[in-house]
Amino acid sequence: MAKLWVTGADGFVGGWLVREAQAAGHEVVSWCGPPHAQVNASPGSHPLDLARLEEASALQALPWDRVAPPDALIHLAAISSPPVCEEHPELAQAVNVDGPRAFYQEMWRRWPQCRVLHVSSGHVYRPQATPLSEDQTLEPINVYGRTKLDGEAMALSFAEHGHQVTVVRPFNHTGPGQAPLFALPSFALRLALLERDGGGSLGVGRLDAVRDFLHVREVVRAYLDLLPKLGAEPLLNVCSGVGTPIQNFLDAMIAQVSVTIDVEQEQDRLRGSADADCLVGDPERLQQVIGRTPHLDRDALVGDLLEDARARLARGEDVSRA
Repeated sequence: MAKLWVTGADGFVGGWLVREAQAAGHEVVSWCGPPHAQVNASPGSHPLDLARLEEASALQALPWDRVAPPDALIHLAAISSPPVCEEHPELAQAVNVDGPRAFYQEMWRRWPQCRVLHVSSGHVYRPQATPLSEDQTLEPINVYGRTKLDGEAMALSFAEHGHQVTVVRPFNHTGPGQAPLFALPSFALRLALLERDGGGSLGVGRLDAVRDFLHVREVVRAYLDLLPKLGAEPLLNVCSGVGTPIQNFLDAMIAQVSVTIDVEQEQDRLRGSADADCLVGDPERLQQVIGRTPHLDRDALVGDLLEDARARLARGEDVSRA
C-alpha cells in the first residue's frame, strides 16, 4: 500500500477519498485548506494555502521535514465552483494553477519519484451533444474551465522532465456532504426544508442542461484504482458516458418527498453562456486502464442526497446559500 498525500483533504471529494484510501490500507497524509478556510480538517492534517505558495516564505514554511515522504500524491485542492471562479478569477488562477506549480516543484525537488494524479475537470472541453473523448477540442467556456486547463498544462509540463503524472478529467459528481453551491445538493437541502415546512415553491435555474453525473464514491474509487498506473496515460476522463438532464434528477427528488412542490425558474439562478448545454464524457480510455466503467444509480444517488439533506437540516445547518 502507498504512502499517499492528498491535497484538499478537508473538502467534499477529499473527505470521501481519505476514507476510501484508509479503508484500502493506504497511509494518508492530509493537506487541508488554510486555517481560516478549513472545512473538515482531521487531526494531524497540514494546512496548505495555495493562494500564497508563490511567496517563498509560505512555501518553505510547509512542514516538509515532518511528513512521511510520499509514494503518490492525489491533488484535489481547487476552487471548484464555476460561479465562484467567475467572481474571483485571480484567486482561481492562484489556487488552480500557480499554487500547485510551486507545491509540485518543491515536492519533486525532495522526492522526484513521487507519482502524481492531478485532478482537472470535464469543463476544459468545448461542449458538444455527443460524449467527449480525451482527444477532442479543448475550449472551456468559463473561468473555472480555463484555469483547470492551465493547471493541466502545468502538471503535464513536469512529465517532460521525467516525472510520473496523470491528469484526470472528472465530469460532474456529487453525494452526501457536498456544499449547497452545487445544483443537486441545493435541490436536496431546500426540498428537505420544504418537506419539513409542509411544501411550497422551489426556485431553480436551468433544468434542460445535460450532465454526466457520478456518485462521488465511484469517482474516488477510480482515482485509487489509478494509483499503480500513474504516468502510463497522460490524460483520462472519469465519467460514465451517460448524460442526464438536470430536470430528471429534480423530478426524482420531488418524487421522494411527501409534500407538494411548485417549481419556479429564477433569473438569478441562471448562468447564461457560462452554463454548457451538454457535458458528457467518453469513458473508453478509463475502462481500458482500470478494467471497468463507473456507473450511476440515479435513484440511489437521489436517496443519498435527500437522506443527507434531512440530517444536515436536523443538525441546524444554514441552508441560506442553497
